[in-house]
Amino acid sequence: MKGSCFYGTSHIHYQKIYVGDGMKQCDKWKHKKAVFVGMLLFYMCVCMLGACKKQEDVRYEIDFTVCDETKIPNELMEIIEGKKQQPFQLSFENSSYMYIVVGYGGHDQRNLNVVVEDFYRTEKAIYLDTNLYSTDMTPTDAMVAGDASMYPYIVLKCEKYNLPIYYNAP
Repeated sequence: MKGSCFYGTSHIHYQKIYVGDGMKQCDKWKHKKAVFVGMLLFYMCVCMLGACKKQEDVRYEIDFTVCDETKIPNELMEIIEGKKQQPFQLSFENSSYMYIVVGYGGHDQRNLNVVVEDFYRTEKAIYLDTNLYSTDMTPTDAMVAGDASMYPYIVLKCEKYNLPIYYNAP
């Protein structure tokens, strides 16, 4: 604290210096304030990260149609014919729709079906889970000579999305 004493025309200044508890209390307050501000910033960051995570976890169902061979565009059918010997996954777009294809390669067995287990999108990607199942049949029906192989695949037609596709198949 500053004070002053007057002696005639001269002016003398003096300053009190606080040593001890007064300064320590001030430092303690600053420390508490810094800790509080730090905790507040940390809490805000955690909340914002949590909000981002929640948006990613939101699932949107995708309306789709399973296409038979008559509904598949000719260009796409040519691509499928070229790839069907081996397991494959692809997407194809025309001016109106997106087609997602999953093929399981050649099998010496009849009555195989590709089933869509899960098909959805988030804000960042499309997810497709398919499986290959055998329908009920007798053991003799299941085994076929090598000239009658089956190439199971599925073609899904849906709205266009500008998102990467993650497959959980072959």
